[in-house]
Amino acid sequence: MHVASAYVQKPFQVSFQDVELRPPSLGEVLIDVLGCGICGYDMEMAEYLADKPQAFGHEIVGIVREVGEGVTHVAPGDQVVLESGSFCCDCADCRNGRVDLCAKGRNFWGESALGFSEAMIAPARAVVPAPDIDPMAAVLAEPCGVAIDMVVTAEIGLTDRVLVVGTGAIGLMALAIARHKTTGPVVAANRTPGRLEAAKRVGVDAVVALRETPLKKCGEPYGGFDKILITAPPQVIPDCITAAAYGAYIVYIGSDFGGGGVVPIDTHALHFGKKQLRSSFASPALYLPQALHMLRTSAVPAKEIVSHVFPLSKISEALRTVREERDTARKVVVVPDARFESEGSR
Repeated sequence: MHVASAYVQKPFQVSFQDVELRPPSLGEVLIDVLGCGICGYDMEMAEYLADKPQAFGHEIVGIVREVGEGVTHVAPGDQVVLESGSFCCDCADCRNGRVDLCAKGRNFWGESALGFSEAMIAPARAVVPAPDIDPMAAVLAEPCGVAIDMVVTAEIGLTDRVLVVGTGAIGLMALAIARHKTTGPVVAANRTPGRLEAAKRVGVDAVVALRETPLKKCGEPYGGFDKILITAPPQVIPDCITAAAYGAYIVYIGSDFGGGGVVPIDTHALHFGKKQLRSSFASPALYLPQALHMLRTSAVPAKEIVSHVFPLSKISEALRTVREERDTARKVVVVPDARFESEGSR
C-alpha cells in the first residue's frame, strides 16, 4: 500500500514522500488517518529540531483498516485514537504501579508515515478505541490527556483558586477540566484578545489581559492562586511564583528549544511560601479514555478548540497559520485531501 506522507526539516521545509506501508505484523494495526492535530512539538521540530526530513504528527484519529496477528481489542472499521507513547507493563516501575514513569512500551515513532499522512502503521499497544465521537473531537484526545495530566499533577481541590496561563488548545482544555474540579474561581491569562474570548466561551470566571495587567499582579484580587497551570513559555514561571498563594502548586508544561528553557527562580519565594513547582510531562500518554469521555460529553468543548482544518496537501499553510495567527489559531487539524474534499472543513 502506497501513501503520501509529509516530512519536515528545519526551518519549516515540508516535502512529501511516497511511502510503501507493509501489512501489519504481530501486534500491529494499519490505520487510515482521519485527522491529525498540529502540536507545539511539531512546531519545535519544524523550527529547531529536524536536522533532516522526518515524518511527523502524533495527535491522531483514524479508522482501522487491518489488524495483525494477536490484536483483539480493535477490528477493521473501528475508529481509534493513538497514544504518543505507552508503558510496557513489565518493568519494575509498571509492576510497582508507576506506569507514568515508564515509556518503554512500543510506539509509532520512527515509522516512515505518521499522522500527517494518508495511513500509517501503529503498535496495538498505542491504539485506543474511540467509538461514538466526532473525529474532529476525537483528534483532541492526545492533547486532552496532556491537559488532564496537568490537572492531576496540580491536585486541584474543591475550593481552589485556579489560574491557567496560556489559552492555546491545551490551556483551554485545562480550563474546562479545572472548571469541573473546583468551586473556586477559575481565571485565564493570555496576551492575545482572541484567545481570551475563547477562554470565556469555555467557561471561566475571569480573564486577565497580560498586555494590560502584569502576570505577577494578577493574583492580587484573589489573595493569590492555590493552583497555577502554565501552558506558556518557561519565562513566565518567576511571575507565576509571585502570583501564587501560600502553599500553592505551580505546574508547568512546555519547552523552549530556542534557548529560553533556562530561567532564574527565586528559591526563597518557593521555600518560605511553601510553594511547589512541578513539571507535567505526559510521556507515556495517559488518560485517553477519560479524555474521550470528556470530549464526547462536551465537558471539554471541542468546537471551541478546533479552529482550523486544512487538507494534507496544504500542511505548509497549516504550519504557517499556527505560527503567524496566534490570536485565532487554537488547534489546527490536518486531514487527508480525499476526506477534506468529501466533508469540507466543517
